Amino acid sequence: MRRRQFISLLVGVAALAGCAASDDRAGQFLVTPDRYVLYSCPQLAKAAQSTVSRQRKLETLMAKAETDTVGVLVSRTTYGPEYAQLRAMMNELHKAATDKNCKLVPGAENPDGAVENDPGYDPLGTDIYGLPGGRH
Repeated sequence: MRRRQFISLLVGVAALAGCAASDDRAGQFLVTPDRYVLYSCPQLAKAAQSTVSRQRKLETLMAKAETDTVGVLVSRTTYGPEYAQLRAMMNELHKAATDKNCKLVPGAENPDGAVENDPGYDPLGTDIYGLPGGRH
C-alpha cells in the first residue's frame, strides 16, 4: 500500500515538473508564427511596450500569490498560461524587429498603463496600414 502511494506521488511530481519545464515551449503554441510580420517599427515598439507592461503586472500578481505552497499552484495555473503566451509574443516581436532592423527598447513601460497587444489599434479608426475602417 505504501509503495503505491509513493509511486503515485512520483508520477504527480514528474507531471508537474514537466509542465514547469516546458513553459517556453508551450508558449510557442499559443502565438501565431510571424504574427508581427506586417507591423512597422513603431507598431512593433508599441506592441513590445504593452507586452512588457502586462508581463510586469503578471509577475507582480504571481509574486503576491506565491507566498505559500498553495499559492504557487494557484499562481501557476491562473497566471502561468498567459505569462507563457506573453513570453512567446516577446520572442516573436524580437524576431520581427530583428528581421526589419528595428530597435526595441528593452524594459520600456507603456506610460498610460493600457495593455493593448494589437498595435494597429487607433482611436481614429484606422487599421495597421493607416487606412480608414479599423476598429470603432
